[in-house]
Formats: sequence, structure tokens, C-alpha cells
Amino acid sequence: MKCYVHLDVDAVGTCTVCGKSVCQNCAVDVNGKLTCKSCVEKMASQPSGKATVKKEPVLALLLSLVGGLVSGLLIGLGQIYNGQVRKGIILCAINLVLEGIIVIVYVLISILTLGLGALCCLPIFAAPLLTWLYAMYDAYIMADKINKGEPVQDWLE
Repeated sequence: MKCYVHLDVDAVGTCTVCGKSVCQNCAVDVNGKLTCKSCVEKMASQPSGKATVKKEPVLALLLSLVGGLVSGLLIGLGQIYNGQVRKGIILCAINLVLEGIIVIVYVLISILTLGLGALCCLPIFAAPLLTWLYAMYDAYIMADKINKGEPVQDWLE
């Protein structure tokens, strides 16, 4: 993972305010929390009573849960909330492909075996469920890491 400012320098953590990856030169310790210089400048210009925005791990988990319940296509909402848009879109795409494969395989085997062979395909329904469970787990863990200032990386970076 590289710093969002210095693209050739490894990041030492993630800003607890905006979630961007920062290197040693861009990292500032604010009350024991890792913060990037641009967020420190924004905080300095804000009235002192204004609180910084944090990621809520439970909300990230619930977004993935509700997104999966409402539509199997929206399981990446928790990742998008955490600022990991690529990861959220990839999880949604993976889930869509898995659901498409399941429908095709299930229908073909049902037709070819007059419905009896479709019973053997029931375990493949676990694939989208496992993807959904992973999305919920990942959304919670990544929101917690962002709040702690630990480095997090979006997929395909």
C-alpha cells in the first residue's frame, strides 16, 4: 500500500479521519490518532467543537447485511461506506456472477434429469451466502481498522 500523496512511498497507516493511506512524512499524531496533514489543516480551520467523522463498524456491517437482504447485488455497501469503492463493486460483481452460474447450472441439471438431479446442486447455493458473509465481516473489520489508523487497502490498488 502506497501513500496517497507520495505514490512511490509505502504507507505506515491510514488516516483516522478520511481513511487515506499515509506515509511517515504525511502522518501526524493528533491525540494518539494517526491523521494526514490535509485533515489536520481542515481540523485547524474548523471550530473547536466540531467532531471528526469516524467509521461505524456496526453500520458498515448492517449496510452489507441490508444490501444483501434487499438485493443480492448490493452486498458491497459496507465497503463503499468505508471508502473501499472498488472492493464493494467487485464483491457485488462476484455475487452477481455466482448467482448467474447457479441459475444456469440449476436449470440445466433440472431439465436434463427431470428435476431429480437438481437436488445435488443445492450446496452450490452456499457460494453467494459465503460471499455475503465475507462482505459483512470485511466491512466491520475494515471500519474498525480505519478508526484505529491501521493501513487498509482497496482491491486492485
